[in-house]
Amino acid sequence: MKRPKPCFLALESYWSEDLVARESIQPFVKGLCDLHQWEFCYRTFDSSDDIKLWVGSFNKIRRSGRHKILYIASHGSTKVLETLEEKIQVKTLISILKNAPSIVGLHLGACSLGREPLLNEILKKTSLQWVAAYDREVPWMESTTLDLLFWSWIYIGIPRPKRVRRVSPEEAAHALYERFNYSREMGFRVVFRKQTGGPINSSWSTWEGSAE
Repeated sequence: MKRPKPCFLALESYWSEDLVARESIQPFVKGLCDLHQWEFCYRTFDSSDDIKLWVGSFNKIRRSGRHKILYIASHGSTKVLETLEEKIQVKTLISILKNAPSIVGLHLGACSLGREPLLNEILKKTSLQWVAAYDREVPWMESTTLDLLFWSWIYIGIPRPKRVRRVSPEEAAHALYERFNYSREMGFRVVFRKQTGGPINSSWSTWEGSAE
């Protein structure tokens, strides 16, 4: 079967109060999506109400044959998304995602949210097929670049040296661990279900098992 293309909603909070600060994931993600003709939606957010609004709108749009992926880019700490206006608990994000069953993947571009018990909780309480995040503090540019590679390898394929078949989120994470030591140092983790309602697995656990 032909693998669906992704459809992205990127939600980004402001990274600082500096009026002339220019950091933004928008041109990077838009560039990747434009290159491969993937659909890309972008909004900024400051509060849980903002997330609820845009996730609700994203859930409602019909995109047959496409995987809807939510990318949230912000500061983070354990169990919290941090914006200039609000500290948003992950449990609040879970309650929003419970009402968004059409979204397939959640990618958290934030520090310290990738601990497996937390990611497992997100997956157990929602209809998501996978969740990706980092379990420690990460540098902005390097983590953003890794995010782009992860999506590209899932939907376009991995170069070996010629580009090969597209892969699952688990396989893409394994390839990142093998080719980029820094992905392991940043604590990049993906939890996933191989089938709807199936058991939850972790990319780190399955990679460690295969490496033994």
